[in-house]
Amino acid sequence: MVRTATCPICHQPLAKADGSIPDTMPFCCKRCQQADLYRWFAGKYAIVEDLAPDRLAQEMFQSEDQDVNPE
Repeated sequence: MVRTATCPICHQPLAKADGSIPDTMPFCCKRCQQADLYRWFAGKYAIVEDLAPDRLAQEMFQSEDQDVNPE
């Protein structure tokens, strides 16, 4: 069974009655989109991984190697 996509803020189904998807995807409306943006600005969401410069450099080199040598 395929699960219907829902808005991450209000959990309403995203597809409208005519089957179209809103321009505010993955949100159902502009209000939910702005609520999510506010949560980012208020600090309710955070990236918790360590972003040390040596780790970032290592990941950059790994991604460049994958781009050069596609498997």
